[in-house]
Amino acid sequence: MSRVRALVALFGAVLTILASPAAAQAPAKGKVDKKGSAPRKVLRLEEMRVEGRIQKPQAMFLMPRATLNYGELDRSEPVLPKVKAAAEKVPF
Repeated sequence: MSRVRALVALFGAVLTILASPAAAQAPAKGKVDKKGSAPRKVLRLEEMRVEGRIQKPQAMFLMPRATLNYGELDRSEPVLPKVKAAAEKVPF
């Protein structure tokens, strides 16, 4: 994998070196716009077909098991009288 990264970095460096002289070229003589700047150059590239497989990302999650606390569910006071009072109470 590190070999692929090194090749990609080398390719990027070569493209950067080759692209910088093109940006620094002086405008062509005789061809000047109304604004006084050189006209833009159009660079047309041919279609390129890339074939291969796309590597899917791999992710793994390691989470510890949660400790269940049933102590909150044990009520020492009875709930039935509260439910009965709420049912008999006028709603509004």
